[in-house]
Amino acid sequence: MPIAWMPWGEEAFARAAREDKPILLSISAVWCHWCHVMDDSTYANPEVIRAIDDRYVAVRVDNDERPDVNARYNMGGWPTTAFLSADGSTLTGATYLPPGAMLKALDDVARFYAEERPQIERRAGEIRSARTAYEPESPASLRIEMVDALAASVAEAYDPEFGGFGEAPKFPQPELLDFLLTQWRATGQSHYYEIVTHTLHEMARGGMYDHVEGGFFRYSTTRDWSVPHFEKMSEDHAGLIHVLAQLELWAPNDDTRATLRSALGYIRTVLRDEDTGFFAGSQDADEAYFALDLASRRKRDAPFVDRRSYSNWTSALAGAFSFAASALDDPSLALEATAALDGLHDRMRDDDGFLFHVYDPRDGARRVRGLLADHVAYLRALLDVHETTGETRFLVRAREIAPAIVARFGAEDGGFYDHARLEGAIGRLDIPDRPIVENAILAESLLRLAAMTDDAALIETAAATLALYAATFARAGSFAATYGRALRRYLTPAVTVRLSGGPAATAGLRAATRRLPDPFAVAYSDGEGSQTSAYLCRGNACAPPVTSPGDLRAAYESLAEAETPATLARNEGWRTQP
Repeated sequence: MPIAWMPWGEEAFARAAREDKPILLSISAVWCHWCHVMDDSTYANPEVIRAIDDRYVAVRVDNDERPDVNARYNMGGWPTTAFLSADGSTLTGATYLPPGAMLKALDDVARFYAEERPQIERRAGEIRSARTAYEPESPASLRIEMVDALAASVAEAYDPEFGGFGEAPKFPQPELLDFLLTQWRATGQSHYYEIVTHTLHEMARGGMYDHVEGGFFRYSTTRDWSVPHFEKMSEDHAGLIHVLAQLELWAPNDDTRATLRSALGYIRTVLRDEDTGFFAGSQDADEAYFALDLASRRKRDAPFVDRRSYSNWTSALAGAFSFAASALDDPSLALEATAALDGLHDRMRDDDGFLFHVYDPRDGARRVRGLLADHVAYLRALLDVHETTGETRFLVRAREIAPAIVARFGAEDGGFYDHARLEGAIGRLDIPDRPIVENAILAESLLRLAAMTDDAALIETAAATLALYAATFARAGSFAATYGRALRRYLTPAVTVRLSGGPAATAGLRAATRRLPDPFAVAYSDGEGSQTSAYLCRGNACAPPVTSPGDLRAAYESLAEAETPATLARNEGWRTQP
């Protein structure tokens, strides 16, 4: 008889309290190889099953469905095997446990839970009273030197032989590559460009890439990218396609273009749902299958695809597709990006306009509401797709959702919590968490939206968010990459291009904006106009209106050449101008 797993929820915790039992929390994922191994061995062992059923309340959580639970209980990888008290406090834990080790852990924890209750309750109280200490700086303390120091520290971890960062295992880290790409464009320092291109080239030509069906595997177990873990993730592809598309926009290259097209082909063929426009979450690892050539693969069933769609990953892929549409001059990619965002707007919002996290096409169910990651990714994608297509509905939606995010997720002393508690604060979910990655992405999106709408309040909110991490961001290591990018945008006078005219008429001007030397230039459309034109401003300085891509570039260069110490000083005040 299999283990009677319960879902994460109030019923499981109430049962643990009522029966005076600890909780065995298993955090798994459909794409996780060792999770399947543990299910087939440890959790299929009769002695293990009997010990769990007799002495524990067993709870199973899917990592992809509940990233907020995973963020608080993960023990260093998947599977996670966590032992909790009935109030959700962590007793101990591990990752993969074979049957023998699991039996010992089950016995030890159950005995400890029965005999050391005062110690457990005291430690639980200490954990709950402890909160992450934030000491917000003033926005005036934010300096470009902070960004440069972060970029330099990242570059120190670069592997000049094989690309990537550090030793094995090696992960793609697309947000880090994105940050270095921005650093290259902002500073002109070519070694950042070389780090990004070399890393992508080494990943694409080695075992990290599927040279038959396309797409990147999740990570490499070796320093030289030769032996991957074979699962493929929507999340990773969103970031990598975004970086590849930017490279192709700003430094066209045959290898980059070929990898970009191949990766897009995999996503469109295997992971995209034609009916909804959404993207499936992942494809399982199958080393034997992925070692075959195309003809041999066609004789076998492909590895399982998790058809559930996750709003943050679908949003990120929509944004990446919009950049790829610009880079490859492929309108069909833009149409697929718009279909995904329209689908989220139509299918995945609750009555208050907040997103559900999971869409399950098997039964049309929507699950888990109010995660910051979903709303941050959605807002960024709305801006990406608006800039690519010129369709005003995406800017309208961005203007609607941004203040709702600020109001619902915002903390009194700055920054944003990772969930809005729409699902209930069970266990350690009642401990506030303000993740730097999502906070930084949101801060940058608020700055982009402010540049499009002249909303000074958005700038102030972004500045307060960035100031929250000013004293601690360096401790986040590579996870501070999104912070570095957002901080550089905040400290750079905004380059804005306001477009008048319909989407078709302004397509060339939007494409020209994407190719301006400034990595933070934004284009936004004010709807239909009687005459197609573009109004370019840098900080507080503006050029006369232009009507052609060539004239737009000339206007940008004219403003750049006219900059003097005085105009630069005036432009420093752009952030506080209404």
